[in-house]
Amino acid sequence: MVTVVANQKGGVGKTTTTANIAAIHAGEGRRVLVVDTDPQFALTRQLGLEARSLGVNLVDVLAGRATASDAIVPDVHGLDVIAAAGGLAGVEMSLVGELGRERFLHDALETVADRYDEVVIDTPPNLGLLTVNALVCADRVLAPVSAEDEGAVHGILELQKTLAKLAARLQGQAPQLVALITRWSPTRISTQSVEQKLADAGLAPAARIRSRAALVAKAAEQRTPVACLAPHSCVTLAYRDLVEALAGVTAP
Repeated sequence: MVTVVANQKGGVGKTTTTANIAAIHAGEGRRVLVVDTDPQFALTRQLGLEARSLGVNLVDVLAGRATASDAIVPDVHGLDVIAAAGGLAGVEMSLVGELGRERFLHDALETVADRYDEVVIDTPPNLGLLTVNALVCADRVLAPVSAEDEGAVHGILELQKTLAKLAARLQGQAPQLVALITRWSPTRISTQSVEQKLADAGLAPAARIRSRAALVAKAAEQRTPVACLAPHSCVTLAYRDLVEALAGVTAP
């Protein structure tokens, strides 16, 4: 099952969500591959990897210089990882003129997909070609929305449109879009507005991740998922609920 974590709005918790649902899957005994497609390589850093010290990364894979298997870094917090690097921005530009440009990542990952029970892909905060490549791989798309940012709901609506366009272009069925609310607090006024806007769009959140900035910051500083650092925290428990909810989302 391939889960893509996406929202064109930045700062909504995509990377934190990717790291934690992947770590929870691994903790339950699943074989998990994590792929970082963001030129800012936040997920790569959060997992404790330095792109510059790796011989091969996603840049080399998409540029055709290496296979996905060549780029896998094994057993990082129980995960296999294909890391990102800043050079992805240049690769994205070079793909624009290529035939089948939206399928480069899909074709690369297809060669290793049978090794894993779960593949989780983090994306840039936009709907550019790298994100589109990730969406083409998706069995389901997970869209975090920050309770602090009502504008993030607009990002989900644009994502819905993009998924519909891709399905029509590729003559397939769009993957199911699943929303979750990050930085959730029952006392925050904006939380109610975000919840209502999601409901109006037919996207009731699958989970609500409470605002625990200090814990998330500590995990980032130690370069480890919250699920590994504090497995009994409310943040981890909420992500566990999310993983259980996602188990009911079938591939298109």
